[in-house]
Amino acid sequence: DSVYKVMMQESDNFLAEQLLLVCAGMLSDTLQPEIAMQHITKKYLFDLPDSPVWVDGSGLSRYNLFTPRSIVALWDKLYLKVERERLFHLLAAGGKSGTLRNSYKHEPPYVYGKTGTLRNNHSLSGYLVTKKGRTLIFSYMNNNYTVPVTDVRSEMERLLKQIYENY
Repeated sequence: DSVYKVMMQESDNFLAEQLLLVCAGMLSDTLQPEIAMQHITKKYLFDLPDSPVWVDGSGLSRYNLFTPRSIVALWDKLYLKVERERLFHLLAAGGKSGTLRNSYKHEPPYVYGKTGTLRNNHSLSGYLVTKKGRTLIFSYMNNNYTVPVTDVRSEMERLLKQIYENY
């Protein structure tokens, strides 16, 4: 869990790539991420609503294409497989840890997830625990914007806070 926590909270893409290499090494005698990605796609991601285009483990490539609908389905798979307390502990938490420590501030935290940012692209996907205690899964993807990323983040926070308050 300590490796997953750093990878998910601090968005350590190097660790993600290394884990793929380790998986490839366990599956074959070759350290090629494609081996692991093909295996994972066939065994675990075959039922996603939209077929992913997955070219590297770090997520830093603009060639990686996962739809918000498939990201939500993946979060749902994790939620069903991993105990909630353990899962939320591994993720960045609004106002508390990781890439969300300076936003979504609330006690207790209401947003748990993973961010992704490349030039003119910013995403946040994960879980939102509403004021009424409902757990919602979301994937919020922004691309091709020309305003500062802080403006995009502020609008995302405003909308997610509204969902927290009203659902």
